[in-house]
Amino acid sequence: MKRSLWEKSGCYLLPVYFVGVLLYLLLPLLLVIPMSISETRYLKFPPQGFTFRWYQEFFASAGWIDATLRSLLIAAASAVLATAIGTTAALVLSREGSKAARVAGPVFLGPQVVPVIILALGTLLVFSRFGLYGSLWGVVLVHAVLALPFVTTTVSGALRQTGDTLARAARVLGAKPHEAFWHVTLPTIRPAVISAAVFAFFISFDELVIALFVMGQNETLPMRIWADMRHDLTPVVAAVATLLIVVTFVAVFMSDLIQRRAQRRAG
Repeated sequence: MKRSLWEKSGCYLLPVYFVGVLLYLLLPLLLVIPMSISETRYLKFPPQGFTFRWYQEFFASAGWIDATLRSLLIAAASAVLATAIGTTAALVLSREGSKAARVAGPVFLGPQVVPVIILALGTLLVFSRFGLYGSLWGVVLVHAVLALPFVTTTVSGALRQTGDTLARAARVLGAKPHEAFWHVTLPTIRPAVISAAVFAFFISFDELVIALFVMGQNETLPMRIWADMRHDLTPVVAAVATLLIVVTFVAVFMSDLIQRRAQRRAG
């Protein structure tokens, strides 16, 4: 009888708990969007009036646009670099019994364990020593290192799931290792690679701490948002956040769509 009551209560408590967690996660997003169309010159909720002025100010501001383009360039380059290195690392780590896998595994997962502030301080010391302070491509390299654990983990999981039976069969039939990879292995793990690349892009695009340490006057978008929040706190920040929310949801939706199509083709 007690078990039956517990099961009945669980049927109601679980949906309530799920809705509560969902609201907790989405509430900041739901507050930001209306504040981006408020007529007041400061962030206020509930918003007063209705205007797209702050979106116009964002697109008309050279400072905001330069910071956005700089972040897009850094994120795209670091995503390509992290995906290339991470996929290669995943291929090595997926080999069972490999000595290289046992040695390299902790190295590639290290950036996920070390606090970002420590990485930022170390990066500052290295960049200052070698004259890389404010270097765009230096930050690309560091952001790629930050994304490596996520790329490696995602692609390794796909490789473990698909196995290497088809690749071995291709090599038995005369295909060279690089041919087996491009024509057999890569098509089977392509959804995971694309998802990893998208994840790496947003890790770089969203990164603030290291950029604050080493970018100097070359502001990225997170740096620009941080500066505006410290000094002005205008609804332009809410407008930028709203645009990022839309772009993020579209990117996640497209990544999920690619994965579903690949699974249907495989099935």
